[in-house]
Amino acid sequence: MVGEIKPRVGWHTTKRTKLSLCAALCFCGLLLAPRVSLAQANASSAAARSGYGPSEWPQALRMADFILSLQNASGAIPDERGVITVNQDSNMEYALIGLGAAYASSKDAKYLNGLEKGIKWLADRQEMSDPNWKGSWYYVYSANAPYGHIPTSPGPGITDARGVDATSALFVYLVYLDRRLTGRSALARTYTANCRAALDFVLNHNFDSDGFSRSSWQLYASDGQWLLFQEKYSADQGDVYLGMRAGELLYHGARYARAAATLRKQTPIQIFPSSLQRYALGMDEGGKLDTGDDGNSAAFSQGYLSWMWGDTCNNRAALEWLRSKARADGSIVSVPGKPIFSLNVAMLAMASRALAQPAPRKSLQWLVDNAYDSNTGGVRHSSGADRSHEYNNETAFCVFGFLGFLPFE
Repeated sequence: MVGEIKPRVGWHTTKRTKLSLCAALCFCGLLLAPRVSLAQANASSAAARSGYGPSEWPQALRMADFILSLQNASGAIPDERGVITVNQDSNMEYALIGLGAAYASSKDAKYLNGLEKGIKWLADRQEMSDPNWKGSWYYVYSANAPYGHIPTSPGPGITDARGVDATSALFVYLVYLDRRLTGRSALARTYTANCRAALDFVLNHNFDSDGFSRSSWQLYASDGQWLLFQEKYSADQGDVYLGMRAGELLYHGARYARAAATLRKQTPIQIFPSSLQRYALGMDEGGKLDTGDDGNSAAFSQGYLSWMWGDTCNNRAALEWLRSKARADGSIVSVPGKPIFSLNVAMLAMASRALAQPAPRKSLQWLVDNAYDSNTGGVRHSSGADRSHEYNNETAFCVFGFLGFLPFE
């Protein structure tokens, strides 16, 4: 599943990645770039919307309906049909963004209602009493009342996890998204303490001195201690950026603004090796980059960060890397021999939209023809043995891609 927390591994100290040639060229390009007229900007905006939206892809709103079909009366959204686990790998939060994207395109109140019910459910699960964990969540919860946390191992020797950076940050982004969609600040006022506590937890407990966020806290079976998992996932830096930027916009916090600016500036420098011309999966405490790819992890980083930060030199390279993995039928396979993952198509569409490119129609049509479940509205995980899984978060990313939804106005 997307954003899976990996078990702790041995670390090796290396020097941090230096400023890539691409980043340097990008800076020079900014200095030399001609001014763009308003007419050119409007034309570019129109081109950026080419091929996205519910009129082009009515399946996108059916995907949002699938997410709604999973939501119970209290607002919880299980990770997939037939399970009681909620928000593993921040799945429910991505699913709620998908509902926000559907509302932005359709103005159908059922999607907004689902988003707001979900925010309330998450707020009710947040730790706000224990000063050591204030502002954080556990890794997994139950969809059944009383909605207690379900101890879940993210790796060998670990019995549970909590304090995941993405989970705290994405909650604040959801509250921002509600204000953006409604123009009302009622929810932001209601959850001011929750949002501030969420961001402060990440800043105080997960952030390293280099300005990057470390993944999570994990409970070790060997000694019963909660230890900080030091991996700095590239996609997590994006999640935390969303939250910090949202906190800046909602509450005008200078500390949140500085954190967001650092993440946006430094991630493409430190976690984008010029030799690969794509984002690495992450970086360990010694600065060593993880450049592997299990078939969809690398694609997720390229599409997600490009969707967030738009048309930059590094993001153009990341998008080109994604495009280079497209096959003749439109499917995207980043590792030969691995299953064909639906998520890869969503990431291509998200990155294309953010970089003002027309929708990758052939790939989107492949997904509709091969991975979209017209009976449920969900999107199948892959062409492999786990094809039957229709996860709420991956379906939500497809909603983003098909609708051309962007994270900030």
